[in-house]
Amino acid sequence: MSEAAPPRPVVALGTKTARDALAARGLVLGSHPPGTALATVADLIRETAANVDEVQQKLLQRADMAISQLQSVTQGRDRYRHGSTDGLLQSLGTEIDTLVARRGEGVQLLRLVTTSYADLSGAPKSPPTPSRPPSPRRGRW
Repeated sequence: MSEAAPPRPVVALGTKTARDALAARGLVLGSHPPGTALATVADLIRETAANVDEVQQKLLQRADMAISQLQSVTQGRDRYRHGSTDGLLQSLGTEIDTLVARRGEGVQLLRLVTTSYADLSGAPKSPPTPSRPPSPRRGRW
């Protein structure tokens, strides 16, 4: 039995997120007369999607760098001296954390503006996402 190939990373995450969010409401991002609310929101969607795509590209690049550095450790080929206090990943870990946060904020904004676009377009509401029932409280506040 052969191992399945690892999933391919989503490179254009912003573009995919916007397209999927609009498709869920039966929409495709269109062009609108300049100066209208729909044109403004459509431009914001395009800009936000491009920004998320750019952050995703940087994040994938940094993650690949971290993977490479960590693989050399697991294979015993790391070039760092034992007892070095410089840190294996140095600033790379912090940079990845920052990029993940920026990507998350961008995706949230993208979902907000695609919902606004759909609402302005008069598209039917998307079905609500199932929510988890509240967890039972234990003890007192």
